[in-house]
Amino acid sequence: MGWQYSEKTKRLFMDAVQGKSGTHSGEVPNADGVGEHGSVACGDALKFTFRVERDEKDPVNDRIVEAKFLTFGCTSAIAASEALCRIIEERKVTPIEALKITNQDIVEYLEGLPTQKIHCSVMGAEALEAAVFDWAAKRGVDMEALGIKRLSSDENEGRLVCKCFGITEPYLRRKIRELKLKTVDEVTGALKAGGACGSCRGDIQDIINDVWSANPSDSCAVNLCEVPIAEPEPEQKAEAPAAASSDGIIPLATVSTAKDGSVVQNPTFEVKSSAAPAGPEFATASPYQRAKLIEKTVEEEIRPVLKRDGGDLEIVDIKDNLVYVQLVGACDGCESASLTIETLVEMVLQDRLDPSIKVIQL
Repeated sequence: MGWQYSEKTKRLFMDAVQGKSGTHSGEVPNADGVGEHGSVACGDALKFTFRVERDEKDPVNDRIVEAKFLTFGCTSAIAASEALCRIIEERKVTPIEALKITNQDIVEYLEGLPTQKIHCSVMGAEALEAAVFDWAAKRGVDMEALGIKRLSSDENEGRLVCKCFGITEPYLRRKIRELKLKTVDEVTGALKAGGACGSCRGDIQDIINDVWSANPSDSCAVNLCEVPIAEPEPEQKAEAPAAASSDGIIPLATVSTAKDGSVVQNPTFEVKSSAAPAGPEFATASPYQRAKLIEKTVEEEIRPVLKRDGGDLEIVDIKDNLVYVQLVGACDGCESASLTIETLVEMVLQDRLDPSIKVIQL
């Protein structure tokens, strides 16, 4: 099954991809503000540009008159980006006023998003912030003198918690507080952190516990998606995080974004406490044994990752070292499908079994 989107979300998505009049897919030429967020390697990336009507007396009073986006992502990413542009133009805001637009505003404009897709609205808000600070630099606006600090300015320097999506601890802490995130699943839905290999979920739980133990007055706030959260009994102790490898999943790869925006990927895999698939060595195994090893690896290490985001995979055929597969569920038709095949399915099979394995999507 695919995601359940509101009619407005589906309409904005279709209008944007069809390039209908009044939509905002594209790039503003000679833009006054340019901001980017995300990484193609992570499956979601957004470039946001805007043009202002300049105030000749005071640049602080410049007003945004045109906004556009380029996105690499799913239905939610495209619809959320379109919504952000419309909100800005409809409100006729200055760049500084635009900073008050939150991901919650985007979600409400779309009349809701699936919990697992909230990160798409977060991506838009972060790209907007980057674009506003780019405008300020070009126009000579001293943001610090106005009491405005770029929230993400120091966050790339912190400890890398989620290696798959390049998410640092300072960024996690800020977003957990801002979005009132109380569980690891909520963090994954809003930020994607912990949604790939899952090896960082224990660290994320520790950060959540630390944030809310330091801010008990905020711990009862309603979360972003307005989903009721059961509170523990007064004397109940916090549940310990599950072992990172209890379900057989081990980290897929070290993927991060460098300061210059380039993607750094280490194809070696960090095996913690999960054992490799049982059976004979792949190179000397019979065709039947090879097929069983491939099926076992897909079942234990790949399908659980896809299912966390509502997708799945079916093996259609195995011929020697060629594995023919079909993506289903939320992965079926996803714009990131080829990336999923290359950086998840094929990479895991090559690392676990044999580097010569090739995965072909049908």
